Amino acid sequence: MTALRPVALRCEHQTAPMGLNRPHPRFDWALEGEGHERSQTAYRLMVRAGEAMLWDSGKVMSAQTRQVEYAGPALVSDQALDWTVMVWDEAGTPSDWAEAGHLFTGLMQQSDWQADWIARYFVLPAGREAPADNPYDNRWQARPADHFRRDFSTPDKPVRATAYVTALGLYELYLNGARVGDAVMAPGWTDYHQRVEYQSYDVTDLVRSGANALGALLGEGWYSGRVGHNQRRAGNHYGGRPALLCQLHLEYADGRIERILSDADWRTVQGPVCYSDFLMGELYDAQLEMPGWAQPGFDDARWQPVEVFTPEPRAPRLEAARAPQVRETVRFPARFLHRARTGGHVHDLGQNIAGYVQLEVQARSGDRFTLRHGEMLDAQGELYVANLRHAVAVDHYIARGHGCERFKPRFTFHGFQFVELTLPDGVSPDDVTLTGIAIHNDLNIAGSLRTGSDMVNKLIANIEWSQRDNFLSVPTDCPQRDERLGWSADAQVFWKTAGYGMDVSAFLEKWFEDIAEAQLPDGAFTDIAPSRPLNPYRQSAQPGAPGWGDAPVILAWQHWLRYGDRALVERHFDRLVAWLRHIADANPDHLRVNAVYNNYGDWLSVGPASDRTMVATAYWVHVADLMAKLSAVVARSELARYYEDQARAVRQAFIKAFVDDDGRITGDTQTAYLLALDFAVLPTDLHAKAAGHLLRKLEEANGHLQTGFLGVKHLCPVLSDIGAPERAYDLLLNQSYPSWGFSIAQGATTIWERWDGWTQDKGFQSVNMNSFNHYAYGAVGEWLYARVAGIDWDETDPGYSTIAMRPLFDPRLGWLEAHYDAPTGRVESTWRIEGSLVTWTFSIPPNCAGRIALPRPVLTLIAGDRPLPVPGASFTLGSGRYTITLSL
Repeated sequence: MTALRPVALRCEHQTAPMGLNRPHPRFDWALEGEGHERSQTAYRLMVRAGEAMLWDSGKVMSAQTRQVEYAGPALVSDQALDWTVMVWDEAGTPSDWAEAGHLFTGLMQQSDWQADWIARYFVLPAGREAPADNPYDNRWQARPADHFRRDFSTPDKPVRATAYVTALGLYELYLNGARVGDAVMAPGWTDYHQRVEYQSYDVTDLVRSGANALGALLGEGWYSGRVGHNQRRAGNHYGGRPALLCQLHLEYADGRIERILSDADWRTVQGPVCYSDFLMGELYDAQLEMPGWAQPGFDDARWQPVEVFTPEPRAPRLEAARAPQVRETVRFPARFLHRARTGGHVHDLGQNIAGYVQLEVQARSGDRFTLRHGEMLDAQGELYVANLRHAVAVDHYIARGHGCERFKPRFTFHGFQFVELTLPDGVSPDDVTLTGIAIHNDLNIAGSLRTGSDMVNKLIANIEWSQRDNFLSVPTDCPQRDERLGWSADAQVFWKTAGYGMDVSAFLEKWFEDIAEAQLPDGAFTDIAPSRPLNPYRQSAQPGAPGWGDAPVILAWQHWLRYGDRALVERHFDRLVAWLRHIADANPDHLRVNAVYNNYGDWLSVGPASDRTMVATAYWVHVADLMAKLSAVVARSELARYYEDQARAVRQAFIKAFVDDDGRITGDTQTAYLLALDFAVLPTDLHAKAAGHLLRKLEEANGHLQTGFLGVKHLCPVLSDIGAPERAYDLLLNQSYPSWGFSIAQGATTIWERWDGWTQDKGFQSVNMNSFNHYAYGAVGEWLYARVAGIDWDETDPGYSTIAMRPLFDPRLGWLEAHYDAPTGRVESTWRIEGSLVTWTFSIPPNCAGRIALPRPVLTLIAGDRPLPVPGASFTLGSGRYTITLSL
């Protein structure tokens, strides 16, 4: 038997963090190894800075593979480190050292930053004119992008060079003409009045001995551009112009460190990016390009000095980026469909994405190309853009007329599947190549699930793409219209699904900081994060509604169950306590009726509306229960008892106010029974009655769902739990309205915001709110992974140390193949139905156990190729690969 292998090394939830926010970071690894009942009995972890050993843990007798905290001397700023680990197995056999992981410590103290914020003056100097009058609509006065540069020289080539950079706005960094890094939309969205994240780049290979030059290009982005509702006016959410902060550290062979800083020595000008805005789009005039502007020796005499800029109302904290950056990930060649009535050429990417189009063309100087973006086509085949509201979503390119030219926007993105290209006279569509480029936070793909149903496979793909398209710095509600905000309920109902699709550990750590910073002084969390700040056109942040403001409690609990990460719970626990206090203070009678916040109820449900106070109170039961559990996680036993008592009191109030003796709940809706059952609100003697009412409501709806955002995630899990998994499958496989299959039958490549986003009878829903890329209804994905595939977390042993394996077999699906890269290692599940026999093959990673629960006793159980005694229907297995057969 081979030794165990430590794999998938991570530090602070990232494969290669480019900056740390704590001097004692946490390390994780997963395990691989053949055989059965494999386990780690010890580990040894080493951290080096070059040849210097910073910490050698020695052999530690422990099975721990998650959140192992560095215990050497406190790490300091500006270090490049390597780390590795070896393990011993159950027989005491050591592994080889794992392939080393790499990390930068970054600038860990605010005092490490010596650079100044620099910005372009608002007024152009005499003799410098704005770009020539353009024929396109820029009624919102979107700003041109700013170029910054400075020359510097080095006596020798440094042995190590690290660039630390961020912006109020968006940036691209250049060194000696080369683009630094591959991130887009950096540094990402935060509340810039409180915190800005920076990126670190190893630029050793780009620095030369002698003359060098740093350059940067800045756009408005979330800082001063437009994001949110009804953006007719200027954005200016956080400030009126973007600013740059840059610090280049050069380490020479003799140990000396030189710093090149953003300061008054830089110069600035505006150039070919005539404007660039998230909602407006981008105008790029290649005739205004400045070849060599980021190269040493460029003549910048006509550029103006920068202004050393002091952000208002205060300088933000500078922290290392907590999550992988937004990057270009997948490309889609555009397929020409037809000419539009406007004369434009309509193209189809075949996939609704968040991103932009790359245009490649040979053209004459001054030729103008226009790209309009939309998610759908109308009945006449025209680009449908009414649902974008005030988002213009149009890019323009003016050619320079020299050879093959390539354009893609720098500081805007769109949500679209279809592109309408307007060509100048004399240019043929055959002269142009269009490619759609998807962008999102480049999180590791965690799971894969495929079945014998083409429709279900398409549903899984649509869920995956809506997650990709909306995980862009924050988990947004939609990527196309004038909104793109981090709505919290949308995220919390989808989060368990999200964790199967991607490793969301680092992404949530970042977004939880946004949530925490948005919390109001009275303890109220907000509906969105980052929250909208005060400015002349906005009011203060909006307190969270039931299900929305409750999201941080739910997210913290799920993060603990999936990743076994106590640190996030500890860091934000007092904020969760403040939210529960906010609810209790406003509702002393234990019914959540006091409207000190919004109450959206079961948002966008179809059919009968659920009583909003009932929904709110059910959520109070749920978050009180979770707070009792989270209190135990952080060893706060007195608070655990307090929340247990609170949950008990709210349950009693709920039953008295909303439930009759027959288990009928006020409103008599599917969501009412789903929440009451899944949140364990009802006493045991009413469970069966409430379950009967739920089944009755399905019958009354002719077997269709009638839930909104808050109800949808509970549908299939609850039906499975009450002994009606076949009804869950009915909903999954349904293709008539309303259902998941209905949108797929209409050609959907992502999840729609509304069940009735488009129907044969009514056409498109209201343009006021009708996104075709909105992940909330994709929450069914958690049931597909956790129950249909049988790969679920176990609340008694978080972090997938024990896997709850309760697959649900149905001949209509035929077969299933799934895997999930859990924090502990890869879990696999494959089943196939032939006649009345199910064959299920699955694997449990080393150091883990599988808690098996099947609908019927097994017929055979084989470990590898070795038969084992038949154990019944419920049992526990150690690591390894197994095959089970049972009858349907």
